[in-house]
Amino acid sequence: MVVEAKQVAESAGILGPLGVDVKLFLAQLVNFGVVMFVMWRWVYRPLLKVMDERTGKIETGLKQAEEAAALRAGAETDKEKVIMEARLRAKEIMEEAERLATEERAASVAKAKTEVERLVSQGKSQLAEEKTRIVQEARAETAELVALAVEKIAGEKLDMRKDEAIIRAALTQAGGRQ
Repeated sequence: MVVEAKQVAESAGILGPLGVDVKLFLAQLVNFGVVMFVMWRWVYRPLLKVMDERTGKIETGLKQAEEAAALRAGAETDKEKVIMEARLRAKEIMEEAERLATEERAASVAKAKTEVERLVSQGKSQLAEEKTRIVQEARAETAELVALAVEKIAGEKLDMRKDEAIIRAALTQAGGRQ
């Protein structure tokens, strides 16, 4: 038995006293290598490929999200800019409308003043014409009355030249009193 134990110890080498069988260890090592090759070939590589694709999709998604955020920020800035421009344009339109309204009001007032002045002037000229007509009628009536009065006083009708001279004299005196 001692001889056999010695042979087994010599055949096992250094690992023999530790209870490791070299043949079994080599068989397990080969089995491990086969399992690692199978795992690497049909599990690890496809898994890495899926993970790389997933990583690419995630990176693409992140880039698109950053681009979308940048576009959103740009759109927000553009929106603010458009709103400011619209407010400025609205203010300009309001100021222009107020200016036009003021000009229109001033033009209307000027037109009304002109019309009033024209009507006043027309009224004054009508009054002057009416006054002149009334004065002429009054003089003509006065001349008739003077002629009638002279006829009654004189008792006889004078000739036409004398009538006119008397009437003119009477009108001249009457005109000086006015």
